[in-house]
Amino acid sequence: MLLAVVVVALLLSAGAGAFYLFLKETTHEVAIDSVAAIDSANTITDPNWFKKAHDDGYALYVIHSTAWGTCAPWEHTQAQLKMALDAGMKIAAYTRNPDCYKQGIEAAGPYKDDLQFFALDIETDPGIPVTRAMVDGVKAMGVRPVIYTGSGMWRQLQGEKEDFADVPLWDTSATYGALPDGWEPDVGIPKAVAYGGWNTVDNLRVAVQQYFEYTLHGVKVDVNSFARSFLK
Repeated sequence: MLLAVVVVALLLSAGAGAFYLFLKETTHEVAIDSVAAIDSANTITDPNWFKKAHDDGYALYVIHSTAWGTCAPWEHTQAQLKMALDAGMKIAAYTRNPDCYKQGIEAAGPYKDDLQFFALDIETDPGIPVTRAMVDGVKAMGVRPVIYTGSGMWRQLQGEKEDFADVPLWDTSATYGALPDGWEPDVGIPKAVAYGGWNTVDNLRVAVQQYFEYTLHGVKVDVNSFARSFLK
């Protein structure tokens, strides 16, 4: 009720423009129901590791599904996806080279239909821009495409283009180090920066990578928050 009173006051005092600014300033402060997720390219052979991660509250496991530096399917992909699923986690995949999307999805084998998404990784290393053919190619394989990138990397590789704003954004604004005491997943932290047509009032990111190389039960992983509503 208080929000409605504030909105009416703004409209009466300053017009519709003020209403838009009000929404723009407060959108990123509204809590989004979020879940914790991990991504990793490391070998994990113990099913109990996934069970512990799930018990710790990690709902999603994102695997690098080709052998690092190649487009060849990684020999551990299917085994690790199965262990994650058996532990009650959701799964997804990515490849550092976005040109390897076909092999990266095929590497999931019988678990392809369980993939929540495939992330096209747009980074300055290896420096391959995303193309509409990549996005459409992922869709054609029956998997949802996501773009993983950060504001600086995107601008270096894609400039100010907003041609891919229709693809959900997995944002990165990560730092190295341990998780702070009492950490809880929150897609709104750190505050989103607008770029590429994303992180606007109508097109917020669906996820954000927050910590690099966190040691979780002896394995280095990256820690993320995902909007619960994005996951199937």
